[in-house]
Amino acid sequence: MEINGVEIEDTFAEGFPIKVARVLITAVTEHWALVAAREATGFGTSVIGCSAEAGIESIVGGDETPDGRPGVNIQICNMGYKNLESSLLYRLGQCVLTAPTAAAFSGMSQAEKQFDTGKKLGFFGDGYQKQEEMFGRKVWKIPLMSGDFIIEENFGAVDGIAGGNFLILAQNQAAGLMAAEAAVNAISRVKGCITPFPGGVVASGSKVGSRYKFLKASTNT
Repeated sequence: MEINGVEIEDTFAEGFPIKVARVLITAVTEHWALVAAREATGFGTSVIGCSAEAGIESIVGGDETPDGRPGVNIQICNMGYKNLESSLLYRLGQCVLTAPTAAAFSGMSQAEKQFDTGKKLGFFGDGYQKQEEMFGRKVWKIPLMSGDFIIEENFGAVDGIAGGNFLILAQNQAAGLMAAEAAVNAISRVKGCITPFPGGVVASGSKVGSRYKFLKASTNT
């Protein structure tokens, strides 16, 4: 196949099952929603060496959020539900609860698998936390120095697919990077997708295993 003078080889792409939680973070401005989202998805490139794979899916306006404020959808992924629940708890607790004016809502309210992450984070309120119905959802209000932190009680998770990729062969580094940036820009418009590596690009493609027994993966050069 050839598109715009670029040959596309019809071959396979890697893919493997993973568990996914989707979180909607809102804040008083898009800037602060993005701050919280970037913190919550940090150090989340690959489960090979990170506690989770995580990334920003989309930025949404107040017409698409429960509280009418700007929001950012993120995904947090792990190989099993137990590790995913732990990652969700720590990332929301350390990176979203701590962000000024931020709130957190489930992006998968109808999922069969649910974690009571909001209830657990409520204990940070030291007895002053309150369970309420807001925006048609069951939430916890946790008093902070800057006002109440609102977090939905339950967060859903589902089966997903991770590891999808394609290899770019270019005449030089600059051409390859330009093509990769264009690809990431196109992928960013696909609902339900994240590109968790730096800038969405993997510079260090790896193979399974190594000549060193203590390594799970090594360079494919």
